[in-house]
Amino acid sequence: MNWNDLDGSVLFNKVFSRPIKISEIDIFDIKIDREGSTVIISFDLIDEIPDQPPTKWMKGYNRCRCGINCGGVSQMKIEGVSPSMPAKININKHGSHVEVSISGDAINMYLQCFHVQMMGPSVYISN
Repeated sequence: MNWNDLDGSVLFNKVFSRPIKISEIDIFDIKIDREGSTVIISFDLIDEIPDQPPTKWMKGYNRCRCGINCGGVSQMKIEGVSPSMPAKININKHGSHVEVSISGDAINMYLQCFHVQMMGPSVYISN
């Protein structure tokens, strides 16, 4: 599955000229909201930056921040936290629900939800 295939990926598809495989991320934050049973995961893509950015974006950026909004979460498990959380991510649709699995040296996370929507992207410069 590719990031380009998720709901809400209209802007993502405008700034990337090719499909970007869902694979490795560096987690920035995880927000849990009990109202609507929502989990929002913000992350940087690893080794991927937009190749056809709009002219208003700054020049010289080297990081791409995205996120997913997981709605209708029915199951969730999180283990670990660290200032740096690179991890592999898998998103799989199974009938009426979606499973999100994230695994890395510093974090393991699993959640089951009804809907996953892409957020972003934005870009920035990291030293």
